[in-house]
Amino acid sequence: MNYVIILAGGVGSRFWPLSSSSEPKQFLNLYSGRSMIEETIDRIGGLFKKENIYIATNKLYSQKIRKVALSNGLQKKNILFEPQGRNTFAPIGILSDKINRIDPDAIITVLPCDHIISERKVFLKLLKQAQDYARQGEIVTLGIPPDRPETGYGYIRIKSFKKEIRSKEIKGYRGDKFVEKPSLEAAKKLIKDKRYYWNAGIFIFKSSVMMYEIMHFLPQAHKIIESINSKNNLKKLWHKLPAVSIDYAIMEKTKRIIVLIADCGWKDLGSLQAMSEILKKDRNGNIFMGNCVDIGSTNTFVWSENKVVGTLGLKNMIVIETRDAVLICPKVRAQEVKKLVQLLGRRSFKK
Repeated sequence: MNYVIILAGGVGSRFWPLSSSSEPKQFLNLYSGRSMIEETIDRIGGLFKKENIYIATNKLYSQKIRKVALSNGLQKKNILFEPQGRNTFAPIGILSDKINRIDPDAIITVLPCDHIISERKVFLKLLKQAQDYARQGEIVTLGIPPDRPETGYGYIRIKSFKKEIRSKEIKGYRGDKFVEKPSLEAAKKLIKDKRYYWNAGIFIFKSSVMMYEIMHFLPQAHKIIESINSKNNLKKLWHKLPAVSIDYAIMEKTKRIIVLIADCGWKDLGSLQAMSEILKKDRNGNIFMGNCVDIGSTNTFVWSENKVVGTLGLKNMIVIETRDAVLICPKVRAQEVKKLVQLLGRRSFKK
């Protein structure tokens, strides 16, 4: 049986001030009439039964996520409310074990909820093919062909184009190396090597395989996860799980990685720069949302929720005005907004 885990626990700090701890981006209507998590649920409709959709989110968002579950026909018992954020390994590990207890042959797809997929049919075809690989004991990830030296994404390198692993119609390649978010200079070098792809953070695997890999690479964490699910000790033991990504904990170590090249119109709404890429621009490359007035700006993104925002002669800038805060920065530094959020936290500002 096919299952899906939707990751919806992050604050989206690189999306500040549109996204905040009280109103994280997964619940915002940013580019359509529905929230990002609802778009994710809609996107996979038909491929997964509603009772096989699981969601991992922070307990702070329990009311919001219950509303989403109710309106989309999902089961409340399939929601994992994380006591606090600990990256992606902990929720994926706990839910993989929970699903494995129900169905040892389960094929699990892990999806972040802040992605845009413009080619839905292509995307679903990729997931179906990935499920075929997963049934063979492989762990599959989607590799996105890079079109620029991006510093906000991780990268994955395939071993060789000559060592193709074909299953039905879609080519798969053995994964060789994961690269954390690089510097701009490093990213420029990476995209010159055609073996490197953006790591979409989408993973497909058999539940029993994932639990075996966790037992192999993190035996103590495996014991904790088993104890949580067998004795309902989530609050008591959550803090003992490593606060690391699934990439670092498992994917960078396993020898089972298969990469499917995914040309499906994928975009990660992880930053304001990414947001500015999907909205309609005027003839000067500008985007003006809300109460804005401008003279002579180019390639600038302005979002106003309340006050009138006036701009003069800006170039390659981002200006965001919300009820709680104002952000002004060059587009090339949009990935650094996360640092501002961390600074605000240390100074006890609302973020």
